[in-house]
Amino acid sequence: MTTPAPRCPTCGSLLTQDTHETHSLLAPDERLTPWMIHDLPRIAWIVEYRAAELTDQERQLVRDATTRMLGALEHDTG
Repeated sequence: MTTPAPRCPTCGSLLTQDTHETHSLLAPDERLTPWMIHDLPRIAWIVEYRAAELTDQERQLVRDATTRMLGALEHDTG
């Protein structure tokens, strides 16, 4: 069985050896746009409100995304 090609966790595009470390939806000097940050509370509210309707796969997706965001904040050196 072959290993699947690495993909960008954000957009899903294939990563090559050259782009693996540098790929990003944002330019190096670009900050997160306000809608990215301001949508987080709304997304959390929707997940809370509709939690009973989430499939196991959707629940895992929420857990994984939350873990990644919290991990990024814990490892932030800025």
